[in-house]
Amino acid sequence: MMNIIKAGVVSGFLVLSLSTGNISKAGVAEGVMANRISTAIAHLEAAQKALAANEQDTAQEHMKAATQSSKDIFGGSLEVKAQRGSRAIANARRLAREGDTSGASVTLKEAEEIYKSLLQPEKSGGRGGLN
Repeated sequence: MMNIIKAGVVSGFLVLSLSTGNISKAGVAEGVMANRISTAIAHLEAAQKALAANEQDTAQEHMKAATQSSKDIFGGSLEVKAQRGSRAIANARRLAREGDTSGASVTLKEAEEIYKSLLQPEKSGGRGGLN
């Protein structure tokens, strides 16, 4: 009887320790993902400023960096939204190359809102965010 109790206690501690490890790993993954999203947002903001200052090359570099950052975002609806954001960035790059800085700026703002919604799920109906 004592052996059964000991086995039960050990099993319980094992389950608790494993589940705690998974929770902390999920928290780390969430932190990494939030950092990647924030990096994409920072590049989008910098690209908008560069477009406003008529610095086409700088804007293109920031848009390219934002696209690269978005490729590192993964996981269900996060990934789908990141792909929408990437398409918006691609459209903004095309518009900027064609000389439509106003259109590029509007499209970058749309992309920025998409990425911000990844960090704030309450604004997107509670789905697709980290928090």
